[in-house]
Amino acid sequence: MSTNDILLAALLDETEFSSSESFIDKCCERNNNYAQTYDKNIYGNRVIPSKHLAVIVCMDARLDLYQILGLQPGDAHIIRNGGGRLRDAVRSLVCSQTLFRTREVMIIHHTDCGFTYFGNNNQILASATVKKGSKASTVPDCRPFYVGDIPDFMPIIDLEQSIRDDLNEYKQYSILNQNILVRGFLYDTKTGLLKEIK
Repeated sequence: MSTNDILLAALLDETEFSSSESFIDKCCERNNNYAQTYDKNIYGNRVIPSKHLAVIVCMDARLDLYQILGLQPGDAHIIRNGGGRLRDAVRSLVCSQTLFRTREVMIIHHTDCGFTYFGNNNQILASATVKKGSKASTVPDCRPFYVGDIPDFMPIIDLEQSIRDDLNEYKQYSILNQNILVRGFLYDTKTGLLKEIK
C-alpha cells in the first residue's frame, strides 16, 4: 500500500461517530469514577519532576510512556507532539528546564509512526482539503495550495536520521540548557525495546 493510499484510506473512511456517541462524554463519566478513588496526595508532591527528566515523544495513542520507561506520576515531564519532534517541543522544554529544573532529556521516535506515512508537506496540505466520504477519483493531487506561511509538518523519511536531526537541532537553541544530558532513542513497536541513536 502506498503512502497516498494510506492517507486516502484514513481520509475517505465514512465511519464517523454520531453526536450521541461522543467519546468525550465517556471520558467525563470515567472521570467521575476516577474521582471517587482519587488520591489528592499526588499533588502534595512538588511540581518539579522527581527524576529531573523531560521526555519528548510522539503523540501516538498507543505509546504508554509510563509503562515503556517504568515511570510513576511525578517522575518526569512528558512532552508529546506529532512525530515526537524537538522543534514543536521547544517552548515546553524551555519551561521544563528553567522553571522545573529538569536536567536530562530523552527524545524518542518510534517505528510505525504516522509521520512516516507522508513524504512531504504538500501531501498533508492536499489531504486537509479532502472531505469525508469523497470518492478517490475526486481527491486533488498533491500540488501546493496553501496560502501564507506554510507550516512544516516535518515528515519522517528515515527514523534514525530524524532522531539525529533533532539531537543536532537541540544544539542550535541557545535558550535550551546545553550543559545537560540529551539522548535520542528509537522505540520498536514490535519488540517494546528502545535503541539508542547517536
